[in-house]
Amino acid sequence: MMLIVLLLLIGALVIAQLLETRAAEKNAPPLGRFVDVDGQHIHLVDLPALDGGDGPPLVLIHGASVNLRDMEMALGAELSKTNRVIIVDRPGRGYSTRPEDGWRLDVQAKLIHDAVAAVGAEKPVIVGQSLGGAVALAYALKYQDEMTGLVLLATVSHEWPGGVAWYNRASGWPVVGFLLRRIVIAVYGPLAARPGVEQSFAPNQPPDHYYEKSGLSLLFRPADFKANAADLAHLKPQIIAMSRHYGEIRIPTSILAGTSDTTVSPKLHSESLAREIPGARLELLPNTGHALHHAETAKVVTAIREIAGKGETPRLQTAGAAN
Repeated sequence: MMLIVLLLLIGALVIAQLLETRAAEKNAPPLGRFVDVDGQHIHLVDLPALDGGDGPPLVLIHGASVNLRDMEMALGAELSKTNRVIIVDRPGRGYSTRPEDGWRLDVQAKLIHDAVAAVGAEKPVIVGQSLGGAVALAYALKYQDEMTGLVLLATVSHEWPGGVAWYNRASGWPVVGFLLRRIVIAVYGPLAARPGVEQSFAPNQPPDHYYEKSGLSLLFRPADFKANAADLAHLKPQIIAMSRHYGEIRIPTSILAGTSDTTVSPKLHSESLAREIPGARLELLPNTGHALHHAETAKVVTAIREIAGKGETPRLQTAGAAN
């Protein structure tokens, strides 16, 4: 009898998860087009330059947990006034697919590179935020000869103390991970997401209705959650290996971070990175948290346009407190 009750309960939770997935996709459907590259479908938004300018295209790569809507909300409309803007769902996230080893930074970089080439965008400025910045670094290390420049926002770049959250580790376990993604996360995820948004933005406030407008509920679909968890679980060893090569980056680079960022320490990451990339410009934004592209949009837009327009940017270290 107890077994029957348990099976009925599990069945009810699985059905609830399927309904949540449908609701999430109805609330946040694909915004753009799909590009087929290397056997995968990459979802991207392609915004033309409103002024008809011929400056370099800008490619925006989002961070962990979110999807391309996050970058589109913050930067898409403003940047597209002067440049073509391509915003991608990272492989495995949002509506993009990826292969089994798609957690690898170099694999994500290649898929994005090939998608950008497929839509005819040449010599782009690559802009990455948080974990998306790590993908942008991998992109630059492999394809800098095909780039105009690099802009890194609150980027993960160096080894950090500590590990990953239990649910990101458990997601990769056989059986346990399957049940976690289809039962536990369907209930726990949405409850934890809104406080998580507040923490990521602190001390700044998220935009009104950010949770709904950003499509954050897409994260709690089983495949999306699995991909996000794998990205985070496999990140540190890749960062350690990649950090040995930052001195090889020779393209114009701008690095921005909020001094109040408690998610990715500006001192440990952005300040170290600015010392290692020759000629990199570092700007620390006072009283700004991890979501600096939302909190200080004008400064981020200015930094991107400088890289897109100048071709060369002087090294600048801006003083400020860091974590």
